[in-house]
Amino acid sequence: MKKTIKRILWGVLLLVLLAMGGALHAVWPFLTYPVEAIQVQRKTPLLSESNEQLLAGVGVRDITTPIGIPKMGYSAWARDADGFRNRLKARAFYLKPPGGEPLLVLQADLPASSLVLQRKVAERVAERTDVAVHNLSLHVTHTHSGPGQYFSSDFYNAFGSNRPGFDPDVFGFLVQQLSEAVVEAYEQRRPAKLAIGQTELYGVTRNRAMGAYVRNENVSDKQQTEAAALRAVNPRITLVRLDGLTEQGNYRPLGAFSTFAIHGTAIPPFTHPYHGDVWAFFERQLEDHIRHHYQPPWPVAHGPFEANHGDNNPNYRLGLRGDIETRRIGLELAQQAWQLFQSLDDQLTDQVIISSAQRELDVLNLAAEDRGLLCERAIAGTAVVGAAKDDEVFPISYLPPFQRGWPDDGAGDCHGAKRWMLSRLQAWGLAPWRYPHRISISSFRINELILVGLPFEVTFEAGNRMADAVQQAVSQYGSGIRQVVISSHTNGFFGYSTTPEEYSAQWYEGGHTIYGPNTTPFLARESRELVAMMLQQPGYADLPEQWQFNLASARYFPESVTPTGKRVQLQPAVFVAATRNQEPYWEWQVLDVNPGQLQLHQPLLAVEVSDDGEHFSTLLDDQGLDLQVIHNGASDAGMSRYTLRWYNPEIAVPGRWFRFRLEPRVNQALFHSSPFR
Repeated sequence: MKKTIKRILWGVLLLVLLAMGGALHAVWPFLTYPVEAIQVQRKTPLLSESNEQLLAGVGVRDITTPIGIPKMGYSAWARDADGFRNRLKARAFYLKPPGGEPLLVLQADLPASSLVLQRKVAERVAERTDVAVHNLSLHVTHTHSGPGQYFSSDFYNAFGSNRPGFDPDVFGFLVQQLSEAVVEAYEQRRPAKLAIGQTELYGVTRNRAMGAYVRNENVSDKQQTEAAALRAVNPRITLVRLDGLTEQGNYRPLGAFSTFAIHGTAIPPFTHPYHGDVWAFFERQLEDHIRHHYQPPWPVAHGPFEANHGDNNPNYRLGLRGDIETRRIGLELAQQAWQLFQSLDDQLTDQVIISSAQRELDVLNLAAEDRGLLCERAIAGTAVVGAAKDDEVFPISYLPPFQRGWPDDGAGDCHGAKRWMLSRLQAWGLAPWRYPHRISISSFRINELILVGLPFEVTFEAGNRMADAVQQAVSQYGSGIRQVVISSHTNGFFGYSTTPEEYSAQWYEGGHTIYGPNTTPFLARESRELVAMMLQQPGYADLPEQWQFNLASARYFPESVTPTGKRVQLQPAVFVAATRNQEPYWEWQVLDVNPGQLQLHQPLLAVEVSDDGEHFSTLLDDQGLDLQVIHNGASDAGMSRYTLRWYNPEIAVPGRWFRFRLEPRVNQALFHSSPFR
């Protein structure tokens, strides 16, 4: 009996030590990493010019960060980037109505939005544009294959990626590129027309949290079948088309921005390259359609971003998650959006109503009348460690403390049914200000469309309830408004917002609703009030005059070493045939400059074609979807080894040759592979 008691005591002690060790590991970056202080001023922008017609402009920049940056979205299951499968982009859309303030919609191929990033970009562009901070909203695609380390909270800089810390170099690079996109859009402004349309597309998404969704009181169909999961989604594509006036006096498309509800998770965890996920195909295929059909005299841009997507996953086929299914789903989205885009040909107008508004609330300093529903501090639940459905990692996701659908009794604290990760050690180790706590709620109106942007991943039903609340303000103060869109991942990141019923189930989404079960009612109320203010006072802003962010930092940008070696072909191009879940490709191995000198955001790789084996011309480049760069490790003399791939290659005909081309870098001249066919 005594031996049994001793074994139990030793077991309990071991569990306590493991918990304390886990807690110490979690808080170690906050105790030891240097603090980076980011200060931002709310600056007055340039004076707006007087215009009698709608003005619009578009700007685009590449935001592909260097090799070696931790990737965000899959947390510890992510991997450092070793290159790219397709490039990450930012697209800015400038709209200015006659006699009104401008609106700037900034879209980026990033895993999550960031308040400090949005605020710093707004500060930067105020010196060169007429865009104020409350008129600029930052929206993202939520690809899980993009960089991390640029967030305004230690919590997501530490736990959103596979390595912790805010990286000032990643942040600075993104600020620079995003700001330049905004300035370009402003400088390219011209008389314009716009049109807004909506369509539906079922079958490309499914609800991944049906066990939580069916708890909603207003959901009558309680089935949890695959067929039901395909119905419990937001199928709407909402698209704003912009056409600009040419020098010839006619109008041609500048591009479009759009919303859809789908997680950027068709590319699975443990993969290394940067990848825009389904959004990359959605973006660029629509751009190609517009360019080839309308032949505008300028580059076109399509900037899609998230709607209320929190529990809507890509509907990839079982066992085939990866590049092939990512392409299929993205192209289906692009085809549906292309039909919608064309349908707006005869609906373009320069008669517009455009307004925007923004309010910021600090959860840690809310007035009593504002708090009401939110918990006083953030807490992450054990279900977060277990991961979302389809991303389970054996065996963690199957252990009872971390399983989805394993709530506690809900008694005793504001967080209700949530099981606290590390129990009270989480509150001890992570102070409330380490979590995101400054909520920026934004909205804009363009004619019949109202979009509300929130820094949360909003589930399907939570978004429906928020839209219903906004509709109350529309009914009272607005007219002519027919479409309300709730956009996740705007101007920051706070985890999830589920309904109270979904929260009670404590699936991943509920465990990651860090401010408690009434987050959605709170956001619905605040969204309604902000839209009401916007409709009464266009340009309404309730924001501080300055911001200070103090963030535990680490540096992951690769060291820049001046290369003294030369580019060398290590192996001629070889062809690799397709398999069940792998596209065919040509592969070339080469020695090139180190990652610190490679500058992935600049054009690097192309494929050339020749019909005689001597005279070559460009067939495709790395601005598209099928050229990949993979870093294989360092060499000497400041050089590194790389594998370059051309996926889904053109089928060669007799007499036709191909070759890879590398653009100049540092002191390295243009370089080609040996021809192949």
